[in-house]
Amino acid sequence: MSWRTVILAKEAKLTLRMGHLIVSGETVNRVPLEEISFLLIENPNIQLTGHLINALSHHHIVTLICDANMKPSSVVNSVYGHHRQSRIIAQQATWTEERKGMLWQEITKQKIENQRQLLIHLKKEGIDELSMFRDQVEVFDTTNREGHAAKVYFNRLYGQDFTRSIDEPRNWALNYGYVVIHSLIARQIVSRGYLTELGIFHANEFNQMNLASDFVEVFRPLVDYIVHEHITDTFGKDEKRKVLKMLEYKVQIRNSKQFLQAAVQVYLDSCLQYLNDGHKEKLLFPILDFPKAR
Repeated sequence: MSWRTVILAKEAKLTLRMGHLIVSGETVNRVPLEEISFLLIENPNIQLTGHLINALSHHHIVTLICDANMKPSSVVNSVYGHHRQSRIIAQQATWTEERKGMLWQEITKQKIENQRQLLIHLKKEGIDELSMFRDQVEVFDTTNREGHAAKVYFNRLYGQDFTRSIDEPRNWALNYGYVVIHSLIARQIVSRGYLTELGIFHANEFNQMNLASDFVEVFRPLVDYIVHEHITDTFGKDEKRKVLKMLEYKVQIRNSKQFLQAAVQVYLDSCLQYLNDGHKEKLLFPILDFPKAR
C-alpha cells in the first residue's frame, strides 16, 4: 500500500520517468509513484506534464493543487474510474430513498458520537447534550439534530465566541483539513466507478462532490482535534504541516487500528455495499481515538 505524503512548496517542474515522480528545481529528486498516497502542490507556479497527470490518476494518487493563497482549489480525478463504470452508475441511480435516509441517519449519529468522544477526551462540557442529540437523529435528520449538536460542540470546543462563519486562523485550518479528507474520499469514490455528483443527502447543483460531502462528516472531529491542539493566532506553513499529520493517524474500524486512508476505504466500501444491497449490519464506521497531537 502507498504511504508517502509529498508536499511541494517551491517552484519546480514535475515530470514522469520510469514510474517515478521527478521533481526538478534547485535539486532533482525522484520518488516512486507506487509509494505516494497523497501529493500536495502548494505553489501554483509548479509545472506538471500531461504524462505525469495521467500517471497520478492511474495510480489513484490523491493530488491536491493550491491557489496563489496556498488554499486547496483543485483535485486531480479520473474521468473513468472503473472498467464497469456504466453498470456501477446505473446501480447508483437506483439507490432507494429509504436506504439513503437510513445511511444519513447513521452517518450523522456517528459524527455526533465522535464529537462527543472528543469533548470527553478534552474534559469539556456538553457531553450529555450531544448524547441527547445523537439519540434523537431521525431518518435524513429531518429535525436537524446535527445542526443543534454542532452549535453546542463548537462552543464547548473553541469557546462561546467562536462561530464557523468568522474569518480567522482556526477556521482556515478547519477548512484546510476538511478539504484534505474530502479529497481522499472523493478519489476513492471515483476509483470505484461512482459519480461524486450524486449524493445521498447533499444535493447542491453547484457541488460536484456531493457524495464525498456526505461521507466526510464522520472524520471532521479528527481535524477539529488537531486544530484545537495546534492552531491559535496564525495559520502558515508550519501549521499546515501539523494539520497534514492527521494522514499518519490511526483510527479504530473493523476491530482494528487502521491508518486514516485505509480506514476511509473500509468505511466507504461498507457504505456503498449497504446502499447497493441494504444489509445494514455490514456498515462499518470509524471510531476516533484522538491520540496525543504531535
